[in-house]
Amino acid sequence: MIKLEPFSKEDFTSFISWIDSEELLITIAGWDLSYPLTASQLQTYLDDQSSHAFNIVDLAGKKTIGHAEIRLMGNGVCKLDKVIIGDKSNRGKGTGLQVVHKLVEYSFGNLGARLVELNVFDWNTAGIKCYTKAGFSINPDKQHSMQVNGKNWMVLNMIFTREEWNEGLKDLPRARL
Repeated sequence: MIKLEPFSKEDFTSFISWIDSEELLITIAGWDLSYPLTASQLQTYLDDQSSHAFNIVDLAGKKTIGHAEIRLMGNGVCKLDKVIIGDKSNRGKGTGLQVVHKLVEYSFGNLGARLVELNVFDWNTAGIKCYTKAGFSINPDKQHSMQVNGKNWMVLNMIFTREEWNEGLKDLPRARL
């Protein structure tokens, strides 16, 4: 089980330690941050008023295992970004799905979003599977590509509407959220 806690300056060292390559940083942040990641970049990121940055905390081990962001895009749109399970021993265990559920719940419940979106690279099949399982669908009208170290990376946009979220909650007891 996980929970989201506010990301702060004291968390910079952990976040930086998880980013061991330019490709990984681009995978989670696009071109928002540059490699090597620095405390100065993270401070600028933390100061951004449109950003809600979180630590992902494992409740059993009582330690931070990852990071995630919800970015306010305007017009009731929130974007999930910079999602990483930094502690590699927690990858592939369903933690990512728990994180996405918490971020979606926060976006709709706390931020009043009408739509939650995210971008994912087409080669990231594990990410696409996780996001689809959480309720997202690919938005065919919003795709683009990026050049990364001489390779073409296709960016898929995925969306989840408030109506879809409400429909999915209809049969769930509210206490589980």
